Amino acid sequence: MSQNIYPMGGQYEEYLTDESKYSGYADSISFPETSGEAAEILKELSDRKVSITIQGAKTGIVGAAIPKGGHILNLSHMNQVLDSWMEEDGTGRISVQPGINLIDLRKEINNLFRKNPQFWPVDPTETSASVGGIAASGAQGISRILYGKSEQYIESVSIMNYRGQTIKLRRGENRELSDTEQVDALELVLGKEGTTGIITELTLKLVPKPEAVWGIAFFFEEEGEAAKFVDDLKTGMPESGSAAIAAVEYIDRISLDLIESRKASMTKIKELPDIRPEVAAMIYTEIHGAEEGIEEIAEQLMETAMERGSDSEEAWAVSEEAEIEKLHVFRHAAAETVNLFIEEQHRVDGRITKLGMDMLSEGTFADVLEAFAEELAAAGLKGCIFGHAMENHLHVNILPETYEEYCRGVELVRRWALRIKNEQGALIGEHGVGKLKREILGDLLPDEYIEKCKKAKELFDAEDMLNRGNILEASY
Repeated sequence: MSQNIYPMGGQYEEYLTDESKYSGYADSISFPETSGEAAEILKELSDRKVSITIQGAKTGIVGAAIPKGGHILNLSHMNQVLDSWMEEDGTGRISVQPGINLIDLRKEINNLFRKNPQFWPVDPTETSASVGGIAASGAQGISRILYGKSEQYIESVSIMNYRGQTIKLRRGENRELSDTEQVDALELVLGKEGTTGIITELTLKLVPKPEAVWGIAFFFEEEGEAAKFVDDLKTGMPESGSAAIAAVEYIDRISLDLIESRKASMTKIKELPDIRPEVAAMIYTEIHGAEEGIEEIAEQLMETAMERGSDSEEAWAVSEEAEIEKLHVFRHAAAETVNLFIEEQHRVDGRITKLGMDMLSEGTFADVLEAFAEELAAAGLKGCIFGHAMENHLHVNILPETYEEYCRGVELVRRWALRIKNEQGALIGEHGVGKLKREILGDLLPDEYIEKCKKAKELFDAEDMLNRGNILEASY
């Protein structure tokens, strides 16, 4: 066995679970630092017909990086910047290995583009997530309403097949998915959860940094008024010629309670003011652009929020980069504290895993929010709700304290999925479809999506040796 392949032992136990607490098992693990090392490992394993599970930072919550036997190819040590340059249109490019995380990526971009400040608009609030994992899962983040989908900012990807051979896929190049169907080359890998190949390099498109960024958090004593504030923005988004709203994030009271209960141990947010118990919901907004335009939009937001009962004196309004980061950390704490809650319940009963929803519903925000709250109550379950408000892209997390509640939660998530599917909503948001989600929603996943993923799998991994069980039924 290669010196780069290690037998699984107790020291590698952490690599058998992700943030969802879904767990698995494996025979061996490796940590390549270069594409060459990865290719050598794959050539040896493919000769022995060993299946591969690809891992990045393991920040996922759907079990995509969790093995069910075989070998773990962990790419977290492939974390270097490979190249960078400016294009004639004033946008930057940076080529990176897949294991670089968002924290380090942002530092590198700041250092490399000091003369022409740039940034990567993809903004999942989990800054320890790897770029390869973001690409593989189809993660989006909080700024999509201004900057669009994350795949717009990935220009090319190099993927390695099971036998260690590399192919480069570029945006704008068409590939045959079947005799009658062609797709953009990147569709064959982005959002496919490693089922079509191992990402070994990505070229990212950057855009000029906005002149300024403001973050404003509004607090509402009535959940319904917070929801109507969102619907007000949907019908009349505040505008300015030199600035725009980049994010509108909803956080309910139960989420706020979870954050407040752990805030003292969270270094970056422990100094933020406590939130009054009377507050039913918080909505975080972020504005990018020129200072004058931002001020104009901020004034319009304040007026609309006040009409819905939010106290302008209570709002958090910040503009310094460090203060913006605190509010991003606070927003991410909604997800992080749910994961900590599930971790505690998992210790009591190992069958309990994260049970969250990542679907986009049709209708007004007020109606969507009310429906989820009523259905949770009717099922006798506790849950928290947060997410991307303008798209009705809510992350509803069930908080079971017993396995019986967990089972009822699974049934409820499936009912939600069926309803949203029938209403022509979207069952797949930004968390991807790993083994855990596949086990819960398998037969409800859209037929067209599954068929397209099957065709892509057949092109690059017909033997089903890479990331078995993600998206598609596993051929164990």
